[in-house]
Amino acid sequence: MALEHPAPFGSRWRSRWIWFEPPAIELATLTRPERAVDGDRVGLFRRRFDLAHVPEAAPCRLWSDGRHRLSVNGTEVARGPVRSDPRRAHYDVVDLAPHLRAGENVLAVLAVHFAHQTSWWMPVPPSYSLGAGSLTLEACLGGPDDPGAWLVSDASWRCRPGEAWTAVTAPGDVSSLPIEWHDARRHPHGWQDVGFDDARWSPPHEIHPVHTGTGGRVEPPSEPFGVLRPPVRADAGAAAPTVHVAVPTIARALAPGDDDTTGGEPLERVGPDPVAQVFADERAVAAGEGGAPGAVAPAGELRAYDLGHVAAGTVVLDVDDAEPGTVIDVAGADLLDGGGGLADLGEHAGFRYVCRGGGPERFESLWPLGARHLHLAVRPPAGPDAEGAAGPGGPTVAVAVHERLRPRPAGTSFACSDPALERIFAIGLRTVDLCALDAYVDCPTREQRAWTGDAVVHQMVDLATNPDWSLARWHPQLTAVTRSDGMVPMAVASDFAFEDRTMIPDWSLHWVRSVHNLWRYTGDLELVTELLPVAERTVRWFEAYRRDDGLLDGVTGWTLIDWASVYSSGCSSALNALWARALEDLADLAAAVGNDGTAGWARRRHAGVRAAFDAFWDDGRDRYVDHLVDGERRTVAAQHGGAAALAAGLVPAERVDRVVARLTDRGRLVRHSWVMDTATVERANSGQAYLAFGYPEPDWDVDEQMVACEPFFRYVLHDGLARAGRADLIADQCRDWQGFVDAGETSWPENWNGGTRCHGWSSTPTRDLVVHVLGITPAEPGFGSVRVAPALGDLDWARATVPTPHGFVTVEARADGTVEVDSPVPVVRS
Repeated sequence: MALEHPAPFGSRWRSRWIWFEPPAIELATLTRPERAVDGDRVGLFRRRFDLAHVPEAAPCRLWSDGRHRLSVNGTEVARGPVRSDPRRAHYDVVDLAPHLRAGENVLAVLAVHFAHQTSWWMPVPPSYSLGAGSLTLEACLGGPDDPGAWLVSDASWRCRPGEAWTAVTAPGDVSSLPIEWHDARRHPHGWQDVGFDDARWSPPHEIHPVHTGTGGRVEPPSEPFGVLRPPVRADAGAAAPTVHVAVPTIARALAPGDDDTTGGEPLERVGPDPVAQVFADERAVAAGEGGAPGAVAPAGELRAYDLGHVAAGTVVLDVDDAEPGTVIDVAGADLLDGGGGLADLGEHAGFRYVCRGGGPERFESLWPLGARHLHLAVRPPAGPDAEGAAGPGGPTVAVAVHERLRPRPAGTSFACSDPALERIFAIGLRTVDLCALDAYVDCPTREQRAWTGDAVVHQMVDLATNPDWSLARWHPQLTAVTRSDGMVPMAVASDFAFEDRTMIPDWSLHWVRSVHNLWRYTGDLELVTELLPVAERTVRWFEAYRRDDGLLDGVTGWTLIDWASVYSSGCSSALNALWARALEDLADLAAAVGNDGTAGWARRRHAGVRAAFDAFWDDGRDRYVDHLVDGERRTVAAQHGGAAALAAGLVPAERVDRVVARLTDRGRLVRHSWVMDTATVERANSGQAYLAFGYPEPDWDVDEQMVACEPFFRYVLHDGLARAGRADLIADQCRDWQGFVDAGETSWPENWNGGTRCHGWSSTPTRDLVVHVLGITPAEPGFGSVRVAPALGDLDWARATVPTPHGFVTVEARADGTVEVDSPVPVVRS
């Protein structure tokens, strides 16, 4: 697909590559340059310039090999770049004009290059000069044809290393978020402002691209990044954040340490990892019962703050009356344990701030953090650092979270005769918003990874309810990556993608569904044409596991399905049905772009699965079993196989009613997850071992009970019910989420039991109340017409206003069959 750069930019840049130091690249061999970065590297860059007058527009674009924050005259205007594969990187664009003034101005960029891959960044194999930290920026301050109107990154800038930041190695496990350590005493306060004196700063190092086959051009595009691509969304990161203020709840004294390690590290020992330090302090205080609440001891105190709900963004500390060198360690979590400490459920997010002292000071973390509870360990300086006098009770600290999520413009609404469903709809919107950072992420708290399969629910919620489809379009493109064997990675632009140790085959099939969703809602055939080869390769990947009867057997990798206790070894009903649905999707996409060969192959393979799928049918129990092992049909069954079979059109017409009745018989369903039922405050997360060694024998009545879908796979169940002609059941199905509401959740947890408290993949009711209950869907790709097919179930009435590319559609339906529609496009009733 042709790249469309916003005016006045093109693929070729005018700016140079700069960094605050020479590239840390060494030669392992003559042809093998390697990064020699020994820790996260932070650079501060400034460029002063004068303007006779402020232009009407001053478009600026920039990109860095890591992350950056751009300010104009002391005002932050952009954060980026958006996560991506470094060989398919996207630059940021922002209009500087609203922040400029006649006279002297200054651009300031803080740029970070990471030593190690994280949950949302991965390095590129370096060339001889690029791949170990770099920044490029250009801004047009007048006519684009006037060379003098361009301000570009080059040796005329001033820079210095960000000495206030100390590298902290992230744990590198499920949670692999960067950990920040900032010492404000070493930071040049006011460096982003016009009046700051940078006379002692140095010119940046101009990086000349050198690689095998160097062509001599010093401006981008350059290897190893290639062409830097247009922004995912204009002015990304420039909007004002939404502020969530945390309320202090309790303070507990840290007693002076004496090397007593009962319950954790000695209290006076401040380790390099601030998150580990807070957890250790809380264990130690709990073991020794600490001092009186609110007391101040020489070792400091633990302070607890509650946002009242999960929030996701940068954390802002407003500190006053602190001695220089006071240490504030911050850690966040979803939940508290029984003693009021942070519950350790895999989250490892936070930072350390060392106070400048001498009056009010503000610090904002570089990286977003998701949490409801933020706990601080506040320590006064010791020894030579104790230079000033703290106020009574130690420093005051106010805590807030500044959210910068992808936009959700106003206009969408949903109402119905059941207030509980209205609340469920709204919580789903909030949950997806919290999981919509620069990509759809699994959760904002534990990982922030861009999982390939999870995001299909986020995307469907956005397409059905959000006028801004930028992320719904972007995520299938971000994740359109294949390994050498054709499989789509389970998580992209991350440590997991970089290391590529594990893959989830079924996640690629949900990704194919996301491409199909994008085609149906946008009708963008050019984008479909670009994504189709990836979809075809990943669907054909399964062909190697196809038996003579048309079913897949012995598929390798981690067949997740969802966190429910679904047995998938051997020949899996759920995996075969998901493959069949992806074959249908692929056939539709291929036919739409005129690729009849691929469409025909996909339809034949789907017919093969349909003909053989009866092997899973247990006629005596009216259900499809989980799997066949060595040709033997096992008794154990979950909803997943039957749900996916309905969604994929595999169930014979004469059997549909029996399958639906069994799937919706709540009295014979059991919620069970070998892995995640133990991921709770009360229980150790020992279930993770089952992922490596397999599930034990079922501990429920396999003859009578079926394992229920966890919230993620419910989107497949609801789609299956709708395809079976029973969308009238879905409103009541959505009431299962009421249990979360009754438990006080303000966002949807990862599972019925256990896991994080904010997972976008659990939000399918928000989509379903629009798409299935009110029946508002595209009647043709791109919404040239809208289909309206209400199925209210037991509701007296329902009403929604939702977006299309042509404007909002409003539908109001009543139980007596009355339907009113206000639409900018023709309406198809069915």
